[in-house]
Amino acid sequence: MSRTATALKALAWVAPGAAVRRAHALGMVDGARAYDGARVGRRGDGFTASSASANVEIAAGLARLRSRSRDLVRNTSEGARAIEVRTANTIGTGILAVPDNGSDRIDNAVKDLWAEWSANADVEGVNTFGGLQRLAWMAMLEGGDAVIRRIMPRDKTGLRVPLKLKLVEGDFIDTARDQGVFEGRSSRLGVGLGPEDERLGYWLHGQHPGDFNFYGAPFHSTFVPRSEVIHLFRPLRPGQVRGVPLLAPVLMNARDRADLMDAVLVKAKTEACFAVFVETSDGHARSMGDVLKDGAAKVARLVERLAPGMVNYLRPGEKASFAQPTSSGQFAEVYLAAAMAFAAGTGLTYDELTGDLRQANYSSLRAGKIIGRRLALMDQEHVAVPQMVRRTVGWFEDAAVMAGALRPRRGGYRWDYIMPSVDAIDPRKDLEADILAVRAGRMTPQEFIASWGQDWRKVVADFGTFYEVLDKTPGGIVFDIDARKTSQTGVAQLPPGGAYPTDPEKPPAD
Repeated sequence: MSRTATALKALAWVAPGAAVRRAHALGMVDGARAYDGARVGRRGDGFTASSASANVEIAAGLARLRSRSRDLVRNTSEGARAIEVRTANTIGTGILAVPDNGSDRIDNAVKDLWAEWSANADVEGVNTFGGLQRLAWMAMLEGGDAVIRRIMPRDKTGLRVPLKLKLVEGDFIDTARDQGVFEGRSSRLGVGLGPEDERLGYWLHGQHPGDFNFYGAPFHSTFVPRSEVIHLFRPLRPGQVRGVPLLAPVLMNARDRADLMDAVLVKAKTEACFAVFVETSDGHARSMGDVLKDGAAKVARLVERLAPGMVNYLRPGEKASFAQPTSSGQFAEVYLAAAMAFAAGTGLTYDELTGDLRQANYSSLRAGKIIGRRLALMDQEHVAVPQMVRRTVGWFEDAAVMAGALRPRRGGYRWDYIMPSVDAIDPRKDLEADILAVRAGRMTPQEFIASWGQDWRKVVADFGTFYEVLDKTPGGIVFDIDARKTSQTGVAQLPPGGAYPTDPEKPPAD
């Protein structure tokens, strides 16, 4: 038995409570020592951390994170690139919603109605539904969240489905409605919550808080039920009610790197000049250039000009010294490391962020894209589809049924959601791998076609129409892509029965 254990046992006979407290304290000390990250001292003094909930941390920094993120997107190429690439990987031209009800007649009718509505979904008349998906996703990544409101137009003329969507930024959610009861509703960061923290609705401003209020009236928010609002955000912690910008983990990295780039560029421009510095013992200001009159300021100012091959004779008492340019040191290595850290923090690969493919090959590109595709798939399946696309489909069904454009159906209409296609790095290799996966049963033909961003029913119907027209064309035209008649190697395929059909107008050969 150790000396510490013996002392605790002796203390327990005299003061059991003190012994328990001492044992608990010793256990906490041992636990802290077991994890280097929990140790205190000089190395840990600068490691500031918080044990607050997600909502407390977001409330303290959301406005600043949002404004800084937007500044990076506006003023740095990497910020804009990160948002655009993540949106392209997840949304592309739009996630497709395809009806699948087991009846071609019903599916075709719903599909036509959906296509007509999607082309005019935006209440502002600017975007299609695919364009709204893209813009909403970009707004969410840049600002933390986005809001889509259901609008029932007053003028239903020419609308078979009287439904419009209004997209606004997350700034419209009134964060001042926080940690209190407003009009009988418990609210957190502008989100109305029920007894089990279920979302009941949102406190929304009538105009963007960043707009100028020319009338001087205070901004006022009204409560909108959840059934009328889509709140698009990426939950990162349990209980989180608002989102944070994609660039939040890399804001300092990005700003420091942008400042570094500016400093190096200015330094390079300075080094490219033939800089001359003049020392003079004369108390009066002198210039190697001309003295010009500034009409606006009504004062004289010195304007220095240097020309290639210029020789300027100095006055007595003046001495000229020339700038000594120096190299930029480890700029390339530092910038590359910072760019890689920025890319990792935004869920991208270095080549996706910068477009630098100088040292890339097929294997490295394919390996690098695997995790990117999985991240995009997670966002599609857990955020984009359930929060945005499926909710919109539900609104569409309700409006279509209420308007009589669709018949009521028990259980509603079933839909499939097709994600945007992923461009192949090497189309031939990737296609051969997919074909082998289908033949081996690893994926179905439907999944194979959907992986290329297509509706398999439409593909089959289009092929049927193509072959039907081809077979009726006079002259017996055969395309190499017609797998019924030509193999992959270009060899003619025998039809069922083992013989080519004879021309009915010609007698069979002897």
